[in-house]
Amino acid sequence: MKTRLNRKIPATRRRNSWAVCAALISCCWLFAVPALNASERPRFDLGGFFFGDLYSVPSHHTPEGDGASGSVLRRVLVSADGTFSDQWSGRARIEAFHEGAFENYALTHRVLDLGVTRKFGEHRVSAGLIPTITYDVMEAFWGKRYLVRTAPDIQGIAARDLGVKLMGPLSSAHGLSYRVMYGSKETWEADKNAFDKIMAGATWRGSSGFLVDAYADWESRPGPYDRTTWQFLVGKKTDRVTLGLEYLNQDRGEDPDLELATLLGVMKLGGRWSLMGQLHRLFKPSVKGNDIAYIPFDPTAKATNFVGGLEYRVNDHVTLSPNIVWTHYGINESGVKPDDDLHLRLTFYVNFE
Repeated sequence: MKTRLNRKIPATRRRNSWAVCAALISCCWLFAVPALNASERPRFDLGGFFFGDLYSVPSHHTPEGDGASGSVLRRVLVSADGTFSDQWSGRARIEAFHEGAFENYALTHRVLDLGVTRKFGEHRVSAGLIPTITYDVMEAFWGKRYLVRTAPDIQGIAARDLGVKLMGPLSSAHGLSYRVMYGSKETWEADKNAFDKIMAGATWRGSSGFLVDAYADWESRPGPYDRTTWQFLVGKKTDRVTLGLEYLNQDRGEDPDLELATLLGVMKLGGRWSLMGQLHRLFKPSVKGNDIAYIPFDPTAKATNFVGGLEYRVNDHVTLSPNIVWTHYGINESGVKPDDDLHLRLTFYVNFE
């Protein structure tokens, strides 16, 4: 049976992160400046959103969660998007966030994004503290992050990295696009992945709304703990229905592996109402377990998690969603079945982006 070892990140690496990030952004900025003509003026657009819940937890596998209730502001994000020329753009985004403890509502802040993008025809290069390409396609397809994150995100796969990515269409194949990314071992702010990581993905989009995405990565870690990830997403999106199926397998060396499948969907019911849900099956116990914010998993047992609810769009900026979060556990290796988790929530989402 695999065992987990705690490995601390050297302090010198953390101290160097500011310098690395500053140097990377500065270099990108120096390349951007010559692209500006005298007649061009940079344009900046400000936006943001926030969301949270009124919640009650009738049942939970932890004593802290069992019977908890209250209201929580989960995320507040403010973004500045800059357009410097037809080729150059950038984004700075800060985030105030709640760390997920029950009945404790203090907010922490951090820099979420700080990067620049250069267009080369239909292709784009981005550098800095930027979103990874692991589940960017899936998250855009799902489109309901305020309700629940995608399953890889929930289970701890990094959403941000300090690095460089390239993406664009493949002209020889209609509807096919690529994306590749290098994530540095240096870390800063929202980047929590302190190891070198190579990522690549390809997406095919059909004219009738079909989507097929394939993704793989390799992460170099000290000792026998290198990680290799394979992920596939098949889905279809129409004006009324979004339906997708995802499978992910991550070999984590001598650490416990991660294997999951997700079924996600949205159906517009007419008017301002929609029905939405995500069913998330762990074929092995959660590798992040009780460290997951808002929806912790028992780390000893396989689990099935369902998040479903109704969405009511009050107007173009405000959305309300009554929803439930239910996690059902199997019997663990000790012969014990953890108590199921049940969250009852009224989620609010205010968007000015």
